[in-house]
Amino acid sequence: MSVSLALIPIALTLRVVMGKKNFHNWAESMQLKVPTTFKNELELVRTVRKAGYDAEKWGGSFKTHLDGGQSYFFWEQIDGIWTAVFGKSDSQQEMESFMAEINRVAGREIFETGASLPPANMTVRQVEAAPTFPTNFRDGELLFRTLKEFGINPVRHGSGIVCKVEDSVLTFRQSGDGPFHVEIRNAPDLQKVFFYLSDVDDDYKRRLQSMVYEKLKARAAERNMTVESEEVLEDNSIVLTLNIRS
Repeated sequence: MSVSLALIPIALTLRVVMGKKNFHNWAESMQLKVPTTFKNELELVRTVRKAGYDAEKWGGSFKTHLDGGQSYFFWEQIDGIWTAVFGKSDSQQEMESFMAEINRVAGREIFETGASLPPANMTVRQVEAAPTFPTNFRDGELLFRTLKEFGINPVRHGSGIVCKVEDSVLTFRQSGDGPFHVEIRNAPDLQKVFFYLSDVDDDYKRRLQSMVYEKLKARAAERNMTVESEEVLEDNSIVLTLNIRS
């Protein structure tokens, strides 16, 4: 399934976790952009529909389904050129079949033959590295416990943590004191993995907040302070009011 910035719910989730710049770089790395010679939007829509495919309006882009509706990609206008934006995990056979049919129906080369695709004897998945992107996780022990509480039996592998979510294999690695990066392999549905990682991120933050909260109360007691009140805000953050004992 194609990765497009038009998938707003997923885009918002990942931008929160990864940050704007990292999310943009990751999204770009997951896309396969193939320019066309369509003269305008009308020619694009007419040709695609004549070839037996759909061309649904999607914001300023168009969405076309492949493989009997099982997958889809987007048409985006990039630098004034209508461009097919496939996902790098999409079927190469489906992409090539689609492009050949568009060329046939149009009676000319809309797509340059073999444009931007890997050699015919290799699949896109084989030539592309597994997608990897940064996370908010910094505490390895806390991350391991959080994953374990989710019931997916994480395993330590060297300095990393490996776990399996349905058919997908997630490998978390940390460089120095920086945040962990997660590598995703064999993901039949990246959207499910994204939602799962978002849930893990929320639970990790709750656990981290609880740890900080308990440490703060312990330090307050050591400094002869007492907790006068606690207030939980709408974003689930906690405000403590402390009194200094006389």
